Amino acid sequence: MENKSLKKHNTLKRVVCSLLAILLIYTVGSVVTSMVVFHYIFKRTEYPRTFEISYGDIDKTQYPRDTVSFSSGENKLVGYLYKKENAPGTIIVVNGVFSGADRHLGEIMHFLDNGWQVFSFDGTGVGKSDGDGIVGLQQTKLDLLAAIKSLKKTVGGNSPLMLYGHSAGGYAAVSVLESVPDIAAVVSIAGFNSPVQTMYFHACRRVGPLASIEYPFLWLQNMILFGSDADIKALDVLDKTDTPVMIVEGSEDTVVPDDIGIGRYSAGFKNPNAKFYNIDAPYRNSHTTIWLSESAAKEVSLSRDDEKAALSKETRLKMNEVDAEFLGGILDFYKSALK
Repeated sequence: MENKSLKKHNTLKRVVCSLLAILLIYTVGSVVTSMVVFHYIFKRTEYPRTFEISYGDIDKTQYPRDTVSFSSGENKLVGYLYKKENAPGTIIVVNGVFSGADRHLGEIMHFLDNGWQVFSFDGTGVGKSDGDGIVGLQQTKLDLLAAIKSLKKTVGGNSPLMLYGHSAGGYAAVSVLESVPDIAAVVSIAGFNSPVQTMYFHACRRVGPLASIEYPFLWLQNMILFGSDADIKALDVLDKTDTPVMIVEGSEDTVVPDDIGIGRYSAGFKNPNAKFYNIDAPYRNSHTTIWLSESAAKEVSLSRDDEKAALSKETRLKMNEVDAEFLGGILDFYKSALK
């Protein structure tokens, strides 16, 4: 009887030890996998993409700019200040991940043509800025905070700062208001509400139920990388400020769809100065065409990847033609905020 009890005890002990070993292997493997996946997804990025225009494509004498550098954490970032005499304010253009300082050059030229001063920059791990990689979605917010701090020293307190952000830049433009309440106005285009929710959403698309199993490690990796900035919700920040904020989303955006966008909460915005606009015009209603003219948006939407490598400068300029009416509405929003 005693031998049976001892045998049963040893069997149970082996089962428990085996389960603990499996759990340990799974945990360590998942942590390592999360680190590798983050490093792979957010690897260093060069630009421009084949359909984008660069500063070399435009008239530099008409749009001169000064190169400036500033620190974001341990990295030196590179930015460009397009000066304008007697400008009503300075618009900081905040790009999405994998995009550099020239990504929104079409909008930058439009802002300059209408008398505004503009600042754009390469984020961590992009273009001419330092960094082995982009780190994660939240890095754009940290880079923007560093850019604002640097720009305040450059332009002084006489030039109100306005933010114009897209995608991760749209998230960053709203979320920084918690730390920089003196921003005059914010325009967030196709911005998401939560970095962790956004990564989880796209993980579910790619690996299905496995994403749910690995979610704790996705959350943990974000905490390791960003600490208290790991998952600040844009909506929470928006509701704590009365800064004028314009949220713009596309009805057919598949990168930041309604499920994870800020606009899904628009009916309950507590900020009295927050406005929401949904772009549903054909071709202009996707993630990267909202600011484009109808013809340019159509050209971008219908072009195939195998065609883009041979695009001429003239074709790329046409594909980046902006919607003057849309951007005019944004500038009117900025002007009304200054009043």
